[in-house]
Amino acid sequence: MYNIIQNAHSGFMWLAVAMLALSVVFSLLKMIKNEETISVPLFKLYNYTKQLLYIQFVLGVILLFISPLVHYTSGFMKNEALRFQGLEHPLMMLIAIGLVAIGLFKSKTKATSGQKNKMVFIFYSIALLVILLMVPWTAVLS
Repeated sequence: MYNIIQNAHSGFMWLAVAMLALSVVFSLLKMIKNEETISVPLFKLYNYTKQLLYIQFVLGVILLFISPLVHYTSGFMKNEALRFQGLEHPLMMLIAIGLVAIGLFKSKTKATSGQKNKMVFIFYSIALLVILLMVPWTAVLS
């Protein structure tokens, strides 16, 4: 059970990062072109990216409870690897997902398409940076 969820979490990570990067690139291109129309497929990409990050987060929360790498015992905060797996990584990923949700919500409240794309670009870019910084690359690439 643990291996299946862990592999799904790792696999969805690549898809989530790719979709988030595509969202950032497309929103930047729309901002540069200064197009005043918002396309439905682009909005769907933004929304599917948010939903995929939600699925990724649920898999991560399940892993928190069944992972042999996370032990909430005394001295937990003194061990760098345990602290990263059990606190820093989940907390920063939650913040990144919150940024994506806030960015999409704020973009819906803006009047023009340029402002909408700017909101998506800003919030999704910060979320992408947070995610890339907090992925345990040593574990992913090994």
